[in-house]
Amino acid sequence: MSDRKRKPSQRRATSGYRAPAPPKPDRPRGFLERFVARPVGTSPMPKIRTSFARGVAAVLGAPALVVAVPIFVLIVWIALIALGFQGPFALLASMFAVPPISTEMDISLASSVFAQAGKTGVGSAVGPLLGIVAFLVLSAALQAIVTTVAVERFRTGAVTSWAARRAIHVFPVTIGVGAANLGILIAAQFGQLLGAGIGLLVAVGILMAGVYLFAFAPAIAADEDHPLPLTMSKAVRAARMPGSNNLLLAAIVVVPSLALFSATGFGALPGSTIDVNPSIGAWVTVILLNLLHISVVAMFAFRYLSVAHVVPEAPAPASRSRR
Repeated sequence: MSDRKRKPSQRRATSGYRAPAPPKPDRPRGFLERFVARPVGTSPMPKIRTSFARGVAAVLGAPALVVAVPIFVLIVWIALIALGFQGPFALLASMFAVPPISTEMDISLASSVFAQAGKTGVGSAVGPLLGIVAFLVLSAALQAIVTTVAVERFRTGAVTSWAARRAIHVFPVTIGVGAANLGILIAAQFGQLLGAGIGLLVAVGILMAGVYLFAFAPAIAADEDHPLPLTMSKAVRAARMPGSNNLLLAAIVVVPSLALFSATGFGALPGSTIDVNPSIGAWVTVILLNLLHISVVAMFAFRYLSVAHVVPEAPAPASRSRR
């Protein structure tokens, strides 16, 4: 039988023709997949060096913020002394740091204050826990104010009273970020069960995850209006944009910060001794390090604002068909 006399169905079978497959229906996405789904494409995030330079410029361009740092450190130090804290003063060098660095400071301050209060019979079983909560709230308030100042500076070139009003909206998000990083710090403690070497690497990796996943959340809250879960999920999607080098940036932030904590414990940093009268060198060191931390906060705000227009929204959950 010639090819002309064959039926069309027979000619398709012998010629290797295959009909195109029907498009697959979108499968329902689970909650976790919608939360961490990685955006597709290349990130337009600026380089790390450029981002940090812009962060420093934003801080120096807000003189009120620069002047507020030593004043606030002084107020907190006086309050800590009134609670019985005697040092080390160098712990306050991370007051304006991003979580979980600031969260580590909160835990250390709460432990030191209530441990020394307990020696005089003032402490209680719930004292350290309440102290951690109080310091977390304080750190969250500082994060909210610094972030809104940075966002307004980048958006408008000036800083007005809008930043203070907007910080109230950002405050619940920074509390959520602090609470999430408190859980991350607790998880990092289990890394010690793996031994000194591997345990340290696991702990550092977990702390890096805290910066990597949630550092953009305050900037998103300052610039946009989303509920807390959507803000946190968008921060994760922004962090996971291909080519953004955000994981490397998290390592650059976490590793030196941990080194400073270690230097405080070994007395290698000015203000590391137990003393209620810090030296001039200790004051200068703590103020400069806090200005550096503020620049890092502003850097994360700048990096998010640079890609805010391309960070996808969370996929909507697939509607279930009625039976």
